[in-house]
Amino acid sequence: MKPYENTMIISDLDGTLIPRGGQVSEANRNAIERFVAGGGRFGIATGRTPEAADGYVHVLAITAPSIFFNGAMLYDWQSKCVLAAKPLPGGAIWPRFAAQCLAHFPEACVEVYTADNCNIVSDPANDDPRLPLEYYRYCHVPLDEVADTERTPWLKFFVSDDPARLAVLEREKDAFGIGKLANSFYSEANYYEFVANGVSKGAMIEEIRRLPAYEHVHIIALGDYLNDNEMLAAADIGVASGNAHAATKAAADVVGCRVEEDLIPWVLANVLHDGL
Repeated sequence: MKPYENTMIISDLDGTLIPRGGQVSEANRNAIERFVAGGGRFGIATGRTPEAADGYVHVLAITAPSIFFNGAMLYDWQSKCVLAAKPLPGGAIWPRFAAQCLAHFPEACVEVYTADNCNIVSDPANDDPRLPLEYYRYCHVPLDEVADTERTPWLKFFVSDDPARLAVLEREKDAFGIGKLANSFYSEANYYEFVANGVSKGAMIEEIRRLPAYEHVHIIALGDYLNDNEMLAAADIGVASGNAHAATKAAADVVGCRVEEDLIPWVLANVLHDGL
């Protein structure tokens, strides 16, 4: 029996596997290759689209179903096949809410994620500085162009703004009735996201467990921020990076090294005890 057989590691990207603004380190890449060669399954869990993630992780041995859009999509990386997708419910309420966000938060970057695109419906002058650095296509479109949610379901609604204004948005979404339809959360201090109610990285861990090939797999999940908390709780072992948010450390079973110190080798040595 191989040493990592029946074990899966699923890792968040930014702040966990990759330093913010950086790339996957050689130490992490080599440790993932060793883990997979030893029978382990490796996947990622991110708020990004598959295309956006590819620019960072194309060098990695991704062998397990992976989570995108913060839990709205489960994707087979090897076959390039969507295994499950959970769009935002409520139909036309979302374009109306997006219009309110554009009116009430004129400095925000407002993004609508569909299965194959990131659609920016706010003024290009408000674009999040991260966008040109990402590895995916995005386009600026009028809100009306993506307002037919039956034809083009929304998987994720995203607002980037000053944290003080996002606190106001939190209150407005409840008054608007969005709170009953969506799981909303911060993925950074200045990023507020909406996916369908019940959708999270943690809920997709349960979807993975329902796949016949993964019924008896021992899952180790790695994360650093609030949108990772449910995933860490749903895994058999949840590992927070040393730089993680305090609440994410509290949700984890184990707190590891900082992202800059290469978390995958740390997990192999300290959680799987392989002597690295």
